Amino acid sequence: MRIPTRARQQGIRFNITPLIDIVFLLIVFFLAATHLTQNEKLEAVELPQASQHEREPAEAPRRMIITITLDETLHLRGKEISAEELDAQLLSIDDSKRKGTEIRIRGDQRIPYQIVERVLISCARAGISNVQFAVLNE
Repeated sequence: MRIPTRARQQGIRFNITPLIDIVFLLIVFFLAATHLTQNEKLEAVELPQASQHEREPAEAPRRMIITITLDETLHLRGKEISAEELDAQLLSIDDSKRKGTEIRIRGDQRIPYQIVERVLISCARAGISNVQFAVLNE
């Protein structure tokens, strides 16, 4: 009794399984990266308008974005924090990285200056002098 055999097809067959794996990993990576960058701007604030502004530098510095909402709460990396926690976060930055760190303050235009002043004093205590304000261009 003979075992039936299939006739072999001539030609080259590609194994696309590794390609599908790589594409899937890229999709997951970009979804995660997009989610993390959008977390910084979850708090809705009405930014002040400015007649003059500086252009973004070509080389992006290490940046921390502090958001101050209308109810006078501070937000760092999407989480609500107190002024004491902000002090601790700024002081926890390595001394070597502190000089190159930029603090970007996203404050609602209707908040009192005392709230912004607290953030500026925290930056000064930590030795961070590169403080920028997020504004809308007129």
